[in-house]
Amino acid sequence: MVAIAHLFFVSLAVMLTDGSVSMHNPFYCFSQDPVRPQIGMFATTTAYETVRGQAIYPNVSNCTPSKFWLVSRHGTRLPAVGNLVNILENYERLHRAVLSNYENGRTSLCAADIALIRNWAFDTNITLEVSQHLTTSGWDELEGLAKRYQSAFPSVLSSTYSLQDYLFRFANTQRSEFSLRAFADGLFGANKSDLVQFEDVPAVDTFLLPQTSCPLWNNVTSAQIEHLQFREGPEYEQMLSQVSAKLGFHGSHALKANEVEMFATICEYDQVFNLSAPSPLCGAFSVANHQVLEYYQDLDFYYRSGYGFSDYRRLFENLPCFLMQDLLSFLQSNDVDDHKARIYNTNGTPLMIMLVTFGAFQDNVPLTRHNFAQQSQRLWKTSLISPMAANLAVMRYDCADGDNDVLFLYNEKPLIIPGCQLNGLCKQSFLLEKFSRFLHANCEEMFCSNS
Repeated sequence: MVAIAHLFFVSLAVMLTDGSVSMHNPFYCFSQDPVRPQIGMFATTTAYETVRGQAIYPNVSNCTPSKFWLVSRHGTRLPAVGNLVNILENYERLHRAVLSNYENGRTSLCAADIALIRNWAFDTNITLEVSQHLTTSGWDELEGLAKRYQSAFPSVLSSTYSLQDYLFRFANTQRSEFSLRAFADGLFGANKSDLVQFEDVPAVDTFLLPQTSCPLWNNVTSAQIEHLQFREGPEYEQMLSQVSAKLGFHGSHALKANEVEMFATICEYDQVFNLSAPSPLCGAFSVANHQVLEYYQDLDFYYRSGYGFSDYRRLFENLPCFLMQDLLSFLQSNDVDDHKARIYNTNGTPLMIMLVTFGAFQDNVPLTRHNFAQQSQRLWKTSLISPMAANLAVMRYDCADGDNDVLFLYNEKPLIIPGCQLNGLCKQSFLLEKFSRFLHANCEEMFCSNS
C-alpha cells in the first residue's frame, strides 16, 4: 500500500509540475522518487545537464558554416559568501536537531531520506576563501559544451589552437577564467588550454560585466522589492511552515526563513555537485516547495536582469552594447584575417540582459508577487535561462546571395528572436537592420543610458 501511495504521489508531482502549481505532499520521499523533477528547478543554481538541449542540428541551413560566436556563464561553482556564512553558522545545530526530531517522532521524513540525512556531513574543504570557485562538475559542463559544439561545427571549430582562428576572453573571476580554460580543453584536448593566449582582462570591464560599471542600473535594480515582498507573502510563509513541519520543528520552534534557506542551499549545491545520487537535505522539500523557491529567484532576476522595469526597458537593452557591437561587426565582417571563433565567458547577468535586448523569453503578463499561481508556465524561468554554464551561441552560414543565415542557439536549443524563424535562423540583413543602432554606436555613452 505504501509503494502504491508513493507512486501515486510521484505521478501527481510530475503531472502538476508540467504546467501548474504542485500540491504539497508532506510525506514525499525525495530519495525514492525516480524522476525528482525539482532538480531542474533550482533557479540559477540549476545544473546545466538537467536543462540543456539534447541535439544540435548543424544542417538547419543549406549554406556553409563559417563563423562562431559564443558567450557563456561560468559552470557550477561553490556557494557565495553569504550562503556559506549562513551554512557555517547554522548547519551543525540544525542537523543534530533534525535527527533528534526524527527519533522523537516529530518529522514526516521517510526512512530512506532520514538515512541519507543521518550520514550527511558538510564538506569542510568548502571555506569562505574558496567561495564561488569553479567545481569539478562546473569544469565538466564547459568542457562537454565545447566538445558538442565542435562535433556539430568541425569545419569552424578546429581541434588545433590557432591565435588567428580563435579569440578567448573571460571576466575577472576565478570561475570565469577556469570555465573558459575548460572550454578550451574541450576543443583542443586535456591541458591544451595552457597553449591558449587569452585576452587581457581590464580593470573596468564594460564588455563582459557592463552592469558593474553602470550607476543607473544599480540605482534602478537596488530599489526593486518585488521578490522581497513575495518572501513576506502567504505562499513563501506556507512553504516555510511546510518545511519546518517536515523536519519536525513545530509551533514556537518553527524554522526561520534563513534556516530553511540554508537547507535549500545545501540541498541544491550537493545535488548539482553530484547529479547521480540524491542530495540528502533535499528530503526536506516537496516539489511544491521548490516551485515557490524557484519563483522567488525568478522574481529577483526578472527585475534585476529582465523585463520587470518597463520604464527602464531601454537601459536594459543598451547595457550589452559592447557585446552586441562585437557580435554584429563579427557577423558583418568578411575579412579573411578575422577570427573564425570568438568565445567569451562571464556571469549570468549579462546573458539574461542580452535576452532582453533580443526580446526573447518575454511574458505577456509581468511577473509579480501576487500572481505566482498564474505564472506556472512563464517564459522567464531562471532554471531554464540561467542555469550554470548557460550560453548563447551564434553561427554564421555563408550564403551565395550574400545575405547570410545566422543561427542562434541558447543552451543548445533554438533561440526564438521576434522576426526570425522558430528554428533559430535569422537573415543577416534582418539582424543588421533590427539592431543597427549598435553597429556604429559610442557604447561608452550608450550602455548606461535609458534612451
